[in-house]
Amino acid sequence: MLSVAWRCLALVCLQVLAQEAFAGFGAIQADAASVLSHRPYDIVTIHPHNVSSFTEGLLFDGGHLLESTGLNGQSFIREIDAVTGVGTGNEFKFPDGIFGEGIAVLNGTIYALSYQAKVGYALDRSTFALQREFAFATTTGEGWGMTTDGAHLIVSDGSATLLFLDPNSMDEVRRVVVTQHGVQVRLLNELEYIHGEIFANVWYTNQILRIDPATGHVLQALLLDQLPLLENHARTIPEDWRKMDAVMNGIAHNPLNNHVYVTGKLWDAVFELDLALPKVVHGRRVH
Repeated sequence: MLSVAWRCLALVCLQVLAQEAFAGFGAIQADAASVLSHRPYDIVTIHPHNVSSFTEGLLFDGGHLLESTGLNGQSFIREIDAVTGVGTGNEFKFPDGIFGEGIAVLNGTIYALSYQAKVGYALDRSTFALQREFAFATTTGEGWGMTTDGAHLIVSDGSATLLFLDPNSMDEVRRVVVTQHGVQVRLLNELEYIHGEIFANVWYTNQILRIDPATGHVLQALLLDQLPLLENHARTIPEDWRKMDAVMNGIAHNPLNNHVYVTGKLWDAVFELDLALPKVVHGRRVH
């Protein structure tokens, strides 16, 4: 088991490496078509995370983390204390045979996707009581990640396409194809809408993309390769396939401190990151 002292020492060392990596990566990515802005970051602290949680969705609402988990028979939505990692008691269990996926909160309702069942769930945010089930369609027939821009539900499906859905009818309003230097970026997974941009995990990578929701263009690729080195996989459930699937997934923006919280499937840690995000005051960015 990794000691607290070891993690603290490793954190300091990796912060230095992260700064150097960002400097080099920025030069590699620049080309005539676009110059990606690579923002350095700081690891503020490391919070505990339930190592049995196969994280599919993560967000902040009302000062608490909401997390959705996958796997048949183990799919839940839980409200969690961000500091302790302990559940508050508010939770929803997906029906048997349903693999839970991404979540979003809009107008007092929690919206939740399923993986391949093509059905979603709308819950009361306060009580977690089921309000209704709904059908949804994607380009792959699967539900992966979800977030909201305050008007639409934005859904990923494992492809390079992001769908903007009407939250009442679940009809598609529009879509964008995510590209980086003209190349489609597939396997988009968990999503978070932050200050007018979409942040996305890419399955089986340690990077988070900043995406322009109007064009689908990748604005920045955040390389987070050092985070798994601080994650104690010794506590991950021992089956080999579980270890293979213990990948980075989960992005939550806390508007109270403007930090971004990142975790992974079956990880024992949630990393609180300072990405030097601009502050937003009365709807305007303040740098």
